[in-house]
Amino acid sequence: MKLSFGKVVDMLNVCKELKEVRMPFKLSLILAKNIKTLELENDFYIEREREFAMKYLEIDNETGQFKMISDGIFKIKEGLEDECREAREELNKFEVELNLHKIPMSLIENMDCFTPEHLMALEELIAEEE
Repeated sequence: MKLSFGKVVDMLNVCKELKEVRMPFKLSLILAKNIKTLELENDFYIEREREFAMKYLEIDNETGQFKMISDGIFKIKEGLEDECREAREELNKFEVELNLHKIPMSLIENMDCFTPEHLMALEELIAEEE
């Protein structure tokens, strides 16, 4: 299955959140296998994020930290704003091929721990049975 890095991160976050919930063994096993696969791709994504930050973000010479404009907004190196925006979009849209395990609808249909947010993040993994 092809997924963007952005989707990989979303899926991983939801799977990690759900791993604390008691659920049937088969569903736990599927989530555990998917977490393992997603974490490998996420590690690659994090490394690309570091490279991105070093190339486009300003660093405070005193602290060695990335400069911030406001809460959660980093200062981009002067003259690289457009290139930075394009590189960020490209990074988040970049697709990777993953071998993820599908979640049969029957395993989750009676569980109340799944929120609409969870279901949206895991949509590609949910297999509707006929």
